[in-house]
Amino acid sequence: MSKILVISAHQDLNQSVSNQLILKELENHFGDKISVRRLSDLYPDFKIDVPAEQNALVQADVVLFQYPTFWFNTPAILKKWLDDVWLYGFAYGEGGDKLHGKKLLVSTSTGSQEGTYNGEIVAKIEDLVKPVKHSALYSGFEWQGVYPLYGALYIAGVHNDEHLAQVQNNAKAHAKTLIEKLESLV
Repeated sequence: MSKILVISAHQDLNQSVSNQLILKELENHFGDKISVRRLSDLYPDFKIDVPAEQNALVQADVVLFQYPTFWFNTPAILKKWLDDVWLYGFAYGEGGDKLHGKKLLVSTSTGSQEGTYNGEIVAKIEDLVKPVKHSALYSGFEWQGVYPLYGALYIAGVHNDEHLAQVQNNAKAHAKTLIEKLESLV
């Protein structure tokens, strides 16, 4: 079976209900067929171990970016990871074919509801992930789409237990969708 690599790019995963739960569900389902790189745990100082990250990518057949959308963009650590890891001679340019033929998909959570991302004041999610999509395509990945989880915000002391339960249920349902998609790719 193919190897699945998850790049988790939450700036503080310990504070996330949805992203933590999604990762847990994926790991429980796929077991040793999945590898999760929690960037905020590995690189709290933003000093990326480039050879380790490139090796993880080389070993994978399918790559999933799992991150919250912050201010209509990727978290800073994911942008830094892309800049540091997808280098000339690895991801593009002469000899830069290490990602060719691998599959990449994005799962992103948002604090706001789906209606916020209507393309008027706030861009549609598909438009917000275009830099990731086009970087992936340029690097030879086979783009598999974006899977948004809208309204995933829970703040302890602000939201009630009913809201927490709804966020958890939505995250589990989202994880199930991702599992089905990943199963279809491996």
